[in-house]
Amino acid sequence: MNPTAELSNAMQLAFDHFNHDLFNNKLPQILFTNQRQQGMMGYFAPNRWTSTRGKHCHEIAINPTYVGKATLIELMQTLVHEMVHCWQFCHGKPGRAAYHNKEWSNKMIGVGLMPSSTGQPGGAVIGQHMADYPAPKGRFIKSCENLLKDKSFTLPWVDRFARESGITSDNEKLETITQALADIDVVAASQLTTKVENFFDAEAFVVQTLNTAKKVKSKYSCNECRLNVWGRPNLQLRCDDCNLVLIES
Repeated sequence: MNPTAELSNAMQLAFDHFNHDLFNNKLPQILFTNQRQQGMMGYFAPNRWTSTRGKHCHEIAINPTYVGKATLIELMQTLVHEMVHCWQFCHGKPGRAAYHNKEWSNKMIGVGLMPSSTGQPGGAVIGQHMADYPAPKGRFIKSCENLLKDKSFTLPWVDRFARESGITSDNEKLETITQALADIDVVAASQLTTKVENFFDAEAFVVQTLNTAKKVKSKYSCNECRLNVWGRPNLQLRCDDCNLVLIES
């Protein structure tokens, strides 16, 4: 048993599949990390890593705290969302300070994910904080179906202390996703709308007691230049100078 390799290989399989299907293999290989930043399912950090040979590598981080309580398709949405950021950094012009601009929005639509400030139809398609939903009969939906059917994708490990993110998985969003999956294989659609934790033994998970005390202010720090700012909890901030996500503490 090699848990690190098993989880990394699963994410690598998904990345390579979407890179081929949705990006014509134009994305460079990236380094996956698990980051438990509150309020974020994932993020893209350009040129975050370097090697002894002087090569640089981008990072895509996935938050294991939230994965278990998310549906499988939400994990796939997070991955492809960050892959679009990677595409834009490599082949386009990213918006300043993590702003989701028109170029990013158009690419999202091109791969079959509809950008939306609310995560629902009718939301703004550009802005600072953006979610998305699958386009019915879109390329993303078909690619997810192929990942499950042709490549038998499974997520082999999940955080036993997983909890709801508060940013995904409400009933209204699930209904939007279910409608988008209406034309694909029934088994694949069922898998995609199943919470990740339901693929595992329920007794393995730890039920946590919620702390009802509200946190008034959080500290956000840049790991590169050590910039510190303070604000309300669950903000998504980025350092303009280093182009890195600020870590909440």
